[in-house]
Amino acid sequence: MKKTAGVRLMLVRDGASRMRAVRLSPRQIITLCIAGALTISGLIYGSSRLIAGYMTRAAMVSVLAQNRTLQEQLGQMAVRIDAVNRQYAELIKRDDELRLSADLPRIDNDTRQVGIGGMVNHPSDYGISDETVRGLVAQLDQLERSAKLQLASYAEIEKRMLSRIEIFAHTPSIRPVVGGYISSNFGMRRDPFSGRRVFHNGIDIPIERGTSVRATANGKVVFAQRTPGLGNLIVIDHGYGFKTAYGHLSSIYVIKGQSVTREQRIGSTGATGRSTAPHLHYEVHINGKPVNPLDFFYDDAEALAILGK
Repeated sequence: MKKTAGVRLMLVRDGASRMRAVRLSPRQIITLCIAGALTISGLIYGSSRLIAGYMTRAAMVSVLAQNRTLQEQLGQMAVRIDAVNRQYAELIKRDDELRLSADLPRIDNDTRQVGIGGMVNHPSDYGISDETVRGLVAQLDQLERSAKLQLASYAEIEKRMLSRIEIFAHTPSIRPVVGGYISSNFGMRRDPFSGRRVFHNGIDIPIERGTSVRATANGKVVFAQRTPGLGNLIVIDHGYGFKTAYGHLSSIYVIKGQSVTREQRIGSTGATGRSTAPHLHYEVHINGKPVNPLDFFYDDAEALAILGK
């Protein structure tokens, strides 16, 4: 009978002189190989699971630490946004005061809400799902639109204030001469030459001949020459409907078309034309109609108060 092929293993114990033979059949060899492979695979799988678990736990610890940091940062951002909102409330209060000073209507609450509402990007448009973050993004959107509204308001206030300053600079507001007194008021009076009652378009200020006459506001000279009645006469167009006239001058220091500024010396007092003695005849006209010049004599404090109204 033919023997089946196999493998014979010779086993020798340490320190012994005799050997022991173990014969393995092909099936046994295959079984041992499979068992060894399974054992090695199990060891590899177990090791990989252990390593993966360790790495996962390490990653989770890192993520949790980062999450705590982000939460702290979000909390700090929320506190800062609350502080900015409180400051913005103070800006609104100041804006109302400035608009009142500039004679502008106050921005009502509805308008301010429109200023921070409308078509804006929703937090979900940024791919944000966390409620805390979404809330912060919404507040930032509101603050951005509020800031734009406030800037527009300040620009409007600045424009109005500059306009008022410009108007004030062209509004007659000082005495045309330093010193003197009013000898003849604006209105009906008895003409010193004819004796008849006539309307006096200005005021007369008796003063020493040669006293400096000042422009009472910024403007442009539109007349500067001698006339039969008021003698040497200067007329200044100040814009915004204002004109002033200075009569009975002894000297004229400006020419037609020349720009002048408030307090600039334009001539000197005299008695030219129909005059009984040295004095200044002074008129103020608004939109072509004479008005009482005394209504336009202000000191600096009064002028600033008028500008602030």
